[in-house]
Amino acid sequence: MLGMVSTFLFGSLLLVSDLGAMDVQAFGKPLSIHGYLSQSVGLGIAGEHYDTQKHFQSAIFQGLLELAYDPAKELRIFLSGKLNADYAYPVLENDRLWQEKGFGESRKRLYILDSTKDLLNEAHITWQKGPICVRLGKQIVRWGETDGFRLMDQINPLDQRRGLADVEFENTILPIWLVRAEYTVPTLPAWLQALSFQGIFNPNVQFRPNASLRPGNNVSGIWSPSANIPLGGPYPLDYAHLGAEDARVDEPTGPRGYDYAFRMKMTLHDTIFTANYYYGRDKDPVSRIAGPSRVDLSPYDGRMIVHPNVEGYYPIFRFAGGTLTTDIDSLQSTCLGGVAPVLRGEAFYAFGSTFTSDAANSFESHDEIRWAVGVDWKVMVPVLNPYSFFTISPQYYHRKIVGYPDRGMLTGPGGGPLRENNYQSSLMVSTSYLNGKLQPSFFWLRNISERADFYRFNLIYDWSHNWRYTVGALLFYGAKEGKSFEAFAHKDQVYLAVSYRF
Repeated sequence: MLGMVSTFLFGSLLLVSDLGAMDVQAFGKPLSIHGYLSQSVGLGIAGEHYDTQKHFQSAIFQGLLELAYDPAKELRIFLSGKLNADYAYPVLENDRLWQEKGFGESRKRLYILDSTKDLLNEAHITWQKGPICVRLGKQIVRWGETDGFRLMDQINPLDQRRGLADVEFENTILPIWLVRAEYTVPTLPAWLQALSFQGIFNPNVQFRPNASLRPGNNVSGIWSPSANIPLGGPYPLDYAHLGAEDARVDEPTGPRGYDYAFRMKMTLHDTIFTANYYYGRDKDPVSRIAGPSRVDLSPYDGRMIVHPNVEGYYPIFRFAGGTLTTDIDSLQSTCLGGVAPVLRGEAFYAFGSTFTSDAANSFESHDEIRWAVGVDWKVMVPVLNPYSFFTISPQYYHRKIVGYPDRGMLTGPGGGPLRENNYQSSLMVSTSYLNGKLQPSFFWLRNISERADFYRFNLIYDWSHNWRYTVGALLFYGAKEGKSFEAFAHKDQVYLAVSYRF
């Protein structure tokens, strides 16, 4: 049944792409139909390894169809359907190395994302009358002010099943069923430019966690994080591969999975402030060892594959914080193009977050502080581009765990080891040539604490209003084995994509 739905949606997307975008009338009311089709190819350039596929390794198709209908002045109905498939699976199904490494076993999870919750992307009704706005349905709520760091944006889960091949970050945000209400205060004192209040409730129609990358070639395919377990013997007992977990993770049901969120937003002297509060479930589980690990042998290199036996649950997560966005007029410079940089910041204090102690193999609670600050600055560099601005966006992130134990290390939800203080930074640089048609960009994400780096080089060419061509590369480096981006050291790839927007 789901396969038939996938085929129908794919055919519909092709049909609409031939017709182009449509703004028409339905029962005398405006109906808009938009979307895109995209086909990319990924080529592994890190050589031959157990946890990657050399040369051709992915062929991801993405199609999105959006419909917006306004049956009344105060009412809007929005629907979007999405199809996501990696055609490397049928192409490589007879490849010996692909099968020996276990990538073929991830086909059921990663070939076509054809569950109903994946095919139906967003589906919501918005009613707005005067200062009141109510939105019901499957939707996305964005609270954060930074890019790449998931700090304030904790309401919607994240989809990482395609690893970092989804170079468009917005493609990785998963809509969920929410009730959202907002009130904008119509009459304000002269010193206040805008004031609004927002409330959000997640009725847990279906608990949807982060679709995170997990160990095991048979689970996460070519994006399975790599970690070797030292054994100290001669080959093939020099080390073992870390395989998929045998996990028993309790998912919240009914009221146990409800989320509540509130935000106040105000504009004062052209500076936007928000105060935010969230109470709900973490979208990643905490887990601990529950017994002896299962072991099997890899037909690729004869080494053992260790499958940890773990148990866990999705813990309560609550925080209070805020965001700030403002122009730094004092740094506006005529010689740099006359544009003031924009300062963006966000921070929160989380109460009683749950972690796993590796020393005691137990769960424990600690408060934590997370904050991030970033700047967006458009500057002219005539020697490199005399016609268009360069957009330079550096960011800095800090996460501190209060009351960190004297012995051992803590692991956070999702499985990442954490220090008492964890630091990251990022840098995004982009510009355009040929009247905006050619758009090169560079992104660098640095895990300062673990001395690890992720680089993305991207070049977009908009051949026309509809057609877009993209070429780029993803590179990973880490100084510590199995930590941060070192677990992806064999995932270096170049990619090419063709997109049709309508």
